[in-house]
Amino acid sequence: MSDLFKRLAAAVLLVCAMPVLADSRTVTDAFGNAVEVPDAPQRIVALSELDLDALLALEQAPVGTVNGRGQSGLPGYLAERAPEIKILGDIGNVNTELLLELQPDLILTGTDRPETLELYRAIAPTVVTAKPGAPWQDSLQLIAGVLGKPEAATAFEQRYAQRVQQAREAMAAQQGQSMSIVRWNPKGPVYMLEDAFSSQVVMALGFVRPELQRQPGFTHSQALSLESLDLLDGQWMVVGTLAGTGEAADALRQARDTAAFQQLGAVRAGQMAAVDGSLWTSVGGPLAAMQVIDDVERIVTGSQN
Repeated sequence: MSDLFKRLAAAVLLVCAMPVLADSRTVTDAFGNAVEVPDAPQRIVALSELDLDALLALEQAPVGTVNGRGQSGLPGYLAERAPEIKILGDIGNVNTELLLELQPDLILTGTDRPETLELYRAIAPTVVTAKPGAPWQDSLQLIAGVLGKPEAATAFEQRYAQRVQQAREAMAAQQGQSMSIVRWNPKGPVYMLEDAFSSQVVMALGFVRPELQRQPGFTHSQALSLESLDLLDGQWMVVGTLAGTGEAADALRQARDTAAFQQLGAVRAGQMAAVDGSLWTSVGGPLAAMQVIDDVERIVTGSQN
């Protein structure tokens, strides 16, 4: 018997021993599939940083989640909001035994891998909350609907729109200037593509991406060599790594001392800033979007948010 089926068998035995929820309703996941969920879920597990971010934005903390992408713990910008959440492993590599121990009544996940969903669904109702590249607003509305709190998502989006307008007014003199968004990896830097999460927030604030960084896509470019650093330049440049320590952070520190890096226009103008790469260059969510706005305003105007 394969390991997957052993885990499925264990999950089924546990589920059979649990009480059946009498009050439930049917919702539609990100791919149009109908899922029966509890009316008022109490033990929610969030298996992506977007799921965790959205739940916290809706003021409902999950009982379990996963490490932030490239990190050994919660995403840094969420750590103070949710210090007591049980960590179940990494994105796409969840410890099934720990998941079973939590006895969730609802699982939120970004994965659409059939074999993984089969395992999760044997444990608890499972809702796929996002399509690759879809805006965070779609997932926030979906998750709020699953919780029976659609008005909470609407209220958050209104606050986001007001914050965008406030920041645009504070940065009126910089409207139309270009901003480069860079993640430094151990094998070299990449820039985020035009449809990436942080790129969308930056453009909502009235900035544009540098001409050489306007390719469509929601992920990032191929790794660049140090001889191609000019592709990273813009009037403004933000640079981050997924983790604050390790190979990528060491590589960035070494690169910043090179003549090629120091000759970039944003560096010479004093308009380059370090940011949290796990926030700026990952999937993003509602709270991450608010933090990106704060970061941009702080970097551009020198104000403390």
